[in-house]
Amino acid sequence: MAAQRGYDLLLCYVSDTDTVQLERQLASHKVDGVILSRTMSDDPSIDLLQQYGVPFVAIGRIENDDIPQADNDQLGAASEMTRVLFQMGARRIAYLGGSGTYTVNADRLRGYLRGLAEFGASADQSLIRTGIETDALEAVLEQHPDCLLCCDDRIAFDLMRELRNRHIRVPEQLRLASLYDSELLAGTTPAISAVQFDAERLGSTACRMLLDVMAGKDIPLRQVQGYQVILRESTK
Repeated sequence: MAAQRGYDLLLCYVSDTDTVQLERQLASHKVDGVILSRTMSDDPSIDLLQQYGVPFVAIGRIENDDIPQADNDQLGAASEMTRVLFQMGARRIAYLGGSGTYTVNADRLRGYLRGLAEFGASADQSLIRTGIETDALEAVLEQHPDCLLCCDDRIAFDLMRELRNRHIRVPEQLRLASLYDSELLAGTTPAISAVQFDAERLGSTACRMLLDVMAGKDIPLRQVQGYQVILRESTK
């Protein structure tokens, strides 16, 4: 889409402590617009972009409603998956998530907690692990969960492999689901239940929003994409 309008694409790495690459590009005054591909709480890139006055769109949630945002419905997806697992009989659903620095992870955890509340269940903090330390699975298994809900595909893939190494059968002894589906999960046995988002559509939406902002058009500042909960063998 960007190429069709005569723009080139440049990738820059940033983190919560490193914005050197982005700052170098902005200082060169050769950047027309920026898409932030993964937003963080207290994101240093936002302050930098505002300082340089460069138009930008964020993929993910940002507290500032004046900033254009394209996002998937992470909250709704995590909430629905949690409710579905309850409907299938799970009662002790452990949540294993990534760093809360990234808003996508924070939103998925909020969705899990909302799903529990909507089913009338209270959150058991001993079943929640974020930041995923090396002993997270061991700590969670000691709490005797009947289902593992993983924040993303990488965590789900790694946990499935570790459960196999421990001779824990999925789903007979322990169910497992992921809040993000990808090709990484395509070859797992059993197949993993997961939330499916349209990554290409999300990227296209963010790009279209940025081009419209650069053209001076008025746009809805937050555009949220839907999802599908795909149930497979790992939760039967």
